[in-house]
Amino acid sequence: MAGSPSGDPLETGADQDPGSCEPSGREAPPEEWPGIRHRWLLLTLALGAGFVCGSLAAFVNGLHPEDGGFLELSVGLYVVPPVLLGLLAARPGLATVTGLSVYLAAVLGHLMVSVTLVDDVNVLEYRAWVLVGLVVGPLLGFLGDRFRSGSTFARGFAGGLPLGLVAVFACLSFQVSSVSGRVGVHPVPVLVEALLTLLLLALCRGWKTRGTAVLCAAALVLPLAFGVAALFMLVWVASGDY
Repeated sequence: MAGSPSGDPLETGADQDPGSCEPSGREAPPEEWPGIRHRWLLLTLALGAGFVCGSLAAFVNGLHPEDGGFLELSVGLYVVPPVLLGLLAARPGLATVTGLSVYLAAVLGHLMVSVTLVDDVNVLEYRAWVLVGLVVGPLLGFLGDRFRSGSTFARGFAGGLPLGLVAVFACLSFQVSSVSGRVGVHPVPVLVEALLTLLLLALCRGWKTRGTAVLCAAALVLPLAFGVAALFMLVWVASGDY
């Protein structure tokens, strides 16, 4: 009968691709997937990935020709893996535990490589990084779980906060190089951060969500900068160099 609604899903939009836009103009949420429910498998992956990324971060940051003190250039190797493994978790609670495991394993990996490659490593300052990991690790893991949300803002904020952290440390590293009067930023850390930034944007899935993530990152730069300043103070106190 002419003018009657059709039951064909192709006409009603029931089989519409999750990455496309709905007829109302709203961006469709990403397709749900069950995630990893085996807790020990996920924690094993988290510990292994965290240790490898922490070890790689120690090597990459060692390429920097300038002494930036407590400054780490490639913070993406600490920030992105907890988010990614949190996304793989089947439940928010498991995602937070996974993020914590990844971050602490990264700190251990960084310590092991630093002790091997550097003679005068201050082991005491790692106490501060462990303390930071107890807070930041679960947060990043939970943000990874939020990438599965149907809310554009929730997914955008989940990508915006780690993007803001990467941006703050990138600005600080370039500032240290400019103050020293020499171009001291090695291209490898820059390449690593660029690739991890693209990975975070890819996880957002959807241009509207990516735009929201960039706006959230810009809005969070200033408060995150104050947080990073407090972090440096904490590491300085833990190192015992005062």
